[in-house]
Amino acid sequence: MGIIIEVDHREKDVGIIEALRAHENIVVEEKCLSFGDYLINKRIAVERKTTKDFVLSIIDGRLFSQASRLKRYAEIQFMVIEGIGLFHTGCQIDSQAIKGAIVSLSISWQIPLIFSKTPQGTAEILIIAGIHDVKYGNDILKRMGRKPKRVYSKKLYLIQGLPGIGPRMAKRMLEYFGSVERIFAANEHELVCVEGIGKKKAAKIRAIIA
Repeated sequence: MGIIIEVDHREKDVGIIEALRAHENIVVEEKCLSFGDYLINKRIAVERKTTKDFVLSIIDGRLFSQASRLKRYAEIQFMVIEGIGLFHTGCQIDSQAIKGAIVSLSISWQIPLIFSKTPQGTAEILIIAGIHDVKYGNDILKRMGRKPKRVYSKKLYLIQGLPGIGPRMAKRMLEYFGSVERIFAANEHELVCVEGIGKKKAAKIRAIIA
């Protein structure tokens, strides 16, 4: 299970690269990234900020321009806020402005915020994100936000529109029937042959596609 983590050259002296390289199966590449500070498996962009830099980026306006680049260029994105005392950095800023930025990023921009106390903790978060991407990245398809581009992913995305069908069940149905067309043509008896689909769920599916 190989995980590739690209690291922007500006992050070389914070101790995270060393922590990443201490783990097996992690390939670390130092680059000049055009967005984010870390890029996991070519698709998960991560912006890392210390608590003080997070506050300063609110004050000087960098925060949301960086958020915009993450959303524009990365398939998946999240932000790590590293350190303690987010509301006691010594910067002249109202605490409501900090709270507002957190809410805006989380809700309006739909960029998850993950808090870490140390660089080592941040490295662990990056590794966990990479592991989850390798294990589940192809199965977890959101029905909101960025639409999948690959044909297979588009098929799974379409199947997940059926009532009660999540990512794993969609994959199971596609493997069983072999095509979306056969799924949509299947009767209730044929649908219940798929593990996890009972008579009630089969009836709901047929009610949608009949």
